[in-house]
This record gives sequence, C-alpha cells and structure tokens, in this order.
Amino acid sequence: MPIIRKVIKVGDSKGITIPKSWLEFVEKEAGQTCFEVAIEVNRILKVEPMFMKENKKPLGVPVDE
Repeated sequence: MPIIRKVIKVGDSKGITIPKSWLEFVEKEAGQTCFEVAIEVNRILKVEPMFMKENKKPLGVPVDE
C-alpha cells in the first residue's frame, strides 16, 4: 500500500517529506543511519535509502583503488 505525501514548497523548489516511521524502520533493519536517499523517476517516483559501506564511502560512489 503506497504512502501518500503532499508536495510542499521549499524555497523556490518543491519537495516531499519522508515519514519518520519509515526512516526509523529502514535504519533499524540496516543497523545503520540513512544519510541520503536515491530517487529514480520513470513515470513512477522511487525512493530508496542510502547507507555507508564499511570503508565509510556512500553506496553508489566509486571507491578509489
């Protein structure tokens, strides 16, 4: 079941808020703090939590070899 959120004005932009309960749930499941979200837009807005890897680099960011 989708969670319905209103689009709100943030400065000159618009945004949505993430429910506190959702954030607490994903952080508890991962055992880590969510520091940002990945947003994919393709007719459907998909929001995924992002967490730190063990080497302290965010997931999705290339690691220097």
